[in-house]
Amino acid sequence: MATDGAHFDFIIVGGGTAGNTVAGRLAENPNVNVLVVEAGVGNSHEIEEIITPSMAMDLRNSKYDWAYKTTMVKRDDYERIEKPNTRGKALGGSSSLNYFTWIPGCKPTFDLWAEYGGKEWTWEPLVPYLRKSATYHDDPKLYSPNLKKIGGGGPIPISHAELIDEMQPFRDALTKAWKSRGEPISENIYDGEMNGLTHCVDTIYKGQRSGSFLFVKNKHNITIMSEVHSKRLIIDDADRTCKGVTVIDSSGNELNFYATREVILSQGVFESPKLLMLSGIGPAHELAKHGINVIVDSRHVGKHLLDHPGVPFVLRVKDGFGMDDHLLRQGPKNDAVVAAYKTDRSGPVGSGLLEMVGFPRIDKYLEKDSNYRKAKAANGGHDPFSPQGQPHFELDFVCMFGSAFQWHYPTPKKGNYTSVVVDLVRPVSEGGEVTLNSADPLVQPNINLNFFADDLDIIAMREGIRFSYDVLLKGDGFKDIVVDEYPWDMPLHSDEEMKRAVLDRCQTAFHPCGTNRLSKNIGQGVVDPKLKVHGIKNLRVIDASIIPVIPDCRIQNSVYMIGEKGADLIKADHKDLFK
Repeated sequence: MATDGAHFDFIIVGGGTAGNTVAGRLAENPNVNVLVVEAGVGNSHEIEEIITPSMAMDLRNSKYDWAYKTTMVKRDDYERIEKPNTRGKALGGSSSLNYFTWIPGCKPTFDLWAEYGGKEWTWEPLVPYLRKSATYHDDPKLYSPNLKKIGGGGPIPISHAELIDEMQPFRDALTKAWKSRGEPISENIYDGEMNGLTHCVDTIYKGQRSGSFLFVKNKHNITIMSEVHSKRLIIDDADRTCKGVTVIDSSGNELNFYATREVILSQGVFESPKLLMLSGIGPAHELAKHGINVIVDSRHVGKHLLDHPGVPFVLRVKDGFGMDDHLLRQGPKNDAVVAAYKTDRSGPVGSGLLEMVGFPRIDKYLEKDSNYRKAKAANGGHDPFSPQGQPHFELDFVCMFGSAFQWHYPTPKKGNYTSVVVDLVRPVSEGGEVTLNSADPLVQPNINLNFFADDLDIIAMREGIRFSYDVLLKGDGFKDIVVDEYPWDMPLHSDEEMKRAVLDRCQTAFHPCGTNRLSKNIGQGVVDPKLKVHGIKNLRVIDASIIPVIPDCRIQNSVYMIGEKGADLIKADHKDLFK
């Protein structure tokens, strides 16, 4: 444990996905000492609920969840606030709680980052960083040997989702239905193009979760200070230099830690902007509301909150096509799979159950809507969502009732189910924001995701749901196994009723980012292309909050990339330590 007043070369504030990546890379020099301060527990690798993949949904609203109160929608005609919005509160951050999928995204979307970070923040230079953290395993040799490239020898073992025997009828029916609707299959979504149904790669290997905690495991020159909350960054007002961080321990004691080199803020999309504001870096008018002295009037702190809105739905399917009896209910099937997992960590208990993900474009559906056609015409005849060929949606197909996606509805006591999450990956609504609720560091910030502020996103989501229903209810194979909808029917026949269904049933896809945006100057964002905070020396932000344009998929892979690139940017500025 670190003692009050201790000095380190580098302090990482937040032991999440990116923070641990940075810590692990800096610690490659055994003479460098690194402190990681973390609000959650520090032993994630020992906690069965965290490392057992099929238990991932149970982590929601657990003691490992920040469980944020969040405004999902704030329109003149509709407003909805939800709690909890899950973010990981444990070493590893959301890599310890997420739903595993390892997907890079599309080249043209990353190339849009050039406007904010220059050429070095575009697809081609970022590809090595997207691959550096992981090592890819294909022990059954089911996929092309070429896919080994997606892992660069890093400490995070990844592999394709284990093709569970019990899930084969579901897999076969879904694949047949998808193909019968004229949709493509693609097993290479790793070179900058994603279109079609794919077997997904996960941060799971040999039945266990791979989290960023693996970057700092058994590193003797990394000190993990867990279960402490950051209070403020220690900043010298005179020369605007960040010297360290003040934290509050579980007994309420304040402790100060000092960095001789740099402080790296990696608390994530909600807590990083909050700590900057508590430390006097943020919009002056926002800080004034809470009596906080302004050190840097940085008006973009907390702004441009991006996320993918998702609408889940559930279908009841014939018995034998779901894993509900194996994993959700006591009985002989559950006993068998638990015993198998205890023996060799194989089978459904070691699976995230998300074996197949779809990335469709739905132009034909969108073109039916007159408002969409007008928006397209106003955009020079280009699709306003994904004009460069990116998918419109990520569709997650889970062969079980997914409580983490359907928390408003009771878990069914009998029957087999398919959960589908329809994520709009290129929304056009203005981003949301994170603001302070209080100057008290233990009070959560105010979060507004601002989903569906633009009606065009409602149109897209409505049609994405219709597309998904058509695949499952009209596609060969799957249409024959659907028994009913749960808990009630989707009003597919009515645009007006679908609008209400979208607003009522939407939720976060848990991919928030953007609140300390990458930028070329303080008029555009919060950090520069080296991830240094504008106006402050020796302080960087390295986490999902720097993302300027949201990727077209889950962002886990991108956040590891940011950690890897950030570590190299730090090393380049400390050549005496890193040859």
